Amino acid sequence: MTMFDRVRRGFFNVGKRAVHYRIVGGGPPALFIHSSPADSTFVVPDMLALAHRYTCVAFDTPGFGLSDPLPGDPLTVADLADATAAAMVAFGLPRVPVYGTHTGAAIALELGARHPARVSGLVLDGVPIFTRAEADALIAGYFIDLSPDILGGHFSRIWTRLRDQSIWFPWYARSPDQHNDYDLAAPSLTHRWMTMFLDAAAHYRPAYAAALGYCDQALVAVEALAVPAVFTASANDMLYPHLRRLPPLRAGQEIREFGIDPAAKHVLTGEMFDRFVDPGATLEHPPASVRATGRQFFAFERGDLLVRCAGERDLPCLLLLHDVPGSSRALEPLIAALSNSYFVVAPDLPGSGNSPGFGAGASMGDYVGVLRDLLDQLGIVQCAVAGIGFASSLALALARTDGGRVASVALTGVLLADATERQRLAAHHTPPIAIEADGSHWFRLWQQLRDTLIWWPWFDPRRDALRGEPADFAAGVLHDRTVEVMKQHTAYGELVAAVLAHDAGEDLALLSQPLLVLSGSASPLSRAYDARLGSLAPSARTRRYDGIAGLADALREI
Repeated sequence: MTMFDRVRRGFFNVGKRAVHYRIVGGGPPALFIHSSPADSTFVVPDMLALAHRYTCVAFDTPGFGLSDPLPGDPLTVADLADATAAAMVAFGLPRVPVYGTHTGAAIALELGARHPARVSGLVLDGVPIFTRAEADALIAGYFIDLSPDILGGHFSRIWTRLRDQSIWFPWYARSPDQHNDYDLAAPSLTHRWMTMFLDAAAHYRPAYAAALGYCDQALVAVEALAVPAVFTASANDMLYPHLRRLPPLRAGQEIREFGIDPAAKHVLTGEMFDRFVDPGATLEHPPASVRATGRQFFAFERGDLLVRCAGERDLPCLLLLHDVPGSSRALEPLIAALSNSYFVVAPDLPGSGNSPGFGAGASMGDYVGVLRDLLDQLGIVQCAVAGIGFASSLALALARTDGGRVASVALTGVLLADATERQRLAAHHTPPIAIEADGSHWFRLWQQLRDTLIWWPWFDPRRDALRGEPADFAAGVLHDRTVEVMKQHTAYGELVAAVLAHDAGEDLALLSQPLLVLSGSASPLSRAYDARLGSLAPSARTRRYDGIAGLADALREI
């Protein structure tokens, strides 16, 4: 993998608001602005097509992907353009060519009209120019309730909504004259939209409604635009007819068409960027992604590892490892509760949440290596480590491998199964997730994760397998966990497989650091292996806890 195809990720701040970015390539910088309700992954193919000639940068627009939303409701496209200009300044971008698609084209158009000193030229793919009647109808009918259902039914509702958008525009106008001019989207594409949609569900409406309501303002912006620009759209795009709604353009501005071939669009974009670019423009250094607190990315061999950090750097360090399947997002309340006592470092482990996996066959040593590299990058010379559930095995392996750095260990649930049970778990615990045309894989995963709160193992729903622990069945909690696991649906079982192939009992028996064993509802493994745990670690301190507050209190004793 080279600089021309390795997409790097990071965060920077605009005031108090975190902005997530992607960057790839080399050469003069260029900015790409995605559509809604997507995130910057949507323009990665466009970036990669030009990465051999340009340093391609994309921000998640406010409220989408991993970028914080703007305050206020309603918002306007001008608000989003002003936020983009502020992000460009904070990021250190010079005057650059800008590509925008759909909502991103509207934002880019306003950016060029309102902040011409930041833009050397525009490629606008599918600028929305709705009539007032169209805009009113869209805003009235486009949005559905995205709130999680305690019984998981919302996954079917949202999947059908996104599938319908591939059939009709607008999606709710189910009549033959509203059919889109293309085939039904592949289930994999609907799945991708579903993941992005659910990531932004809590705050997507104000920014998305701004784009849907972009009508008279679009015409005003085009008439005010003084920078070079190319207006275009795929011939089968529902916004293609909007090219005919453009007012007369200035010199240096034109309509260019490319048919329906994405490669032809990339050629057109490259041709226009070559015309617009300032050859001397450079991006010296993007803002540092490694900050004391908040979300940040760290490089490892397969991609970038998302890490949540909280607390002051001069506090003792606690490396907090989430259970799998899952991500560190589920630990955010615990991270906040511990941040007055520790500098908390909580990564999305490889194959979880926003961190890519290793691929099949990864060993426990691979995961330990990532954690050691993370601690090195953070400059952590000593820490306590706490592992939850399957990640308890990883905590023990790290403590044994890096004993000089790991001062103490806390475990809540640790896998100490015999060989027969390991084989059974390997066969059933993390079944492959196949994307289904009807979206049923979302509900199936939700039910699988829910069942881990009821039985151990979850696939053995007998009375004798009931966990007997209180659990949190709140709709939002299960929904968030499902979304986080689905982000890495092809890799979510990799760490589980590594744990099942590794004997945590040997690490436990040889552990030299102080050990705190916690028992409570945070892990399905709690109490499952207490007898063997007691025999392998007879001198360990033990404690019961209840809820997040209780777990935080217990971890303060590590």
